Amino acid sequence: MRIAAFCDFYDDGPRPLRLIIQAEPGELDWSRTLYIPVSGPFQPFEAEDYNDLPGASVLLEDLVRPKDAALDSDTTIGILLPQIADRHRTEILQLMVQMDDVEEVLKFQSPLLHRLV
Repeated sequence: MRIAAFCDFYDDGPRPLRLIIQAEPGELDWSRTLYIPVSGPFQPFEAEDYNDLPGASVLLEDLVRPKDAALDSDTTIGILLPQIADRHRTEILQLMVQMDDVEEVLKFQSPLLHRLV
């Protein structure tokens, strides 16, 4: 699984706009929540890296904070894969998460988001 950040320049440097999660066929368990760290740094993701992989946008309502004490709820988000599977009914190999949604779920402040890249 590859987790990367698609960035654009704001003010004095790059700001991550989207997290991109690319998986191999069969790698994601669509019956469970996928937990990913969002503390970075992430690989940079360029527009040409999108390829022709089947993808889906992760909506704000697809994101949760972990309840498991073993996971750091300040730097980890959960993606409710069953909800995405219900909407798309196809094998998705690329998930796109808006960083504004990550910020909303984790209640991060902007300076921390700048350090994610």
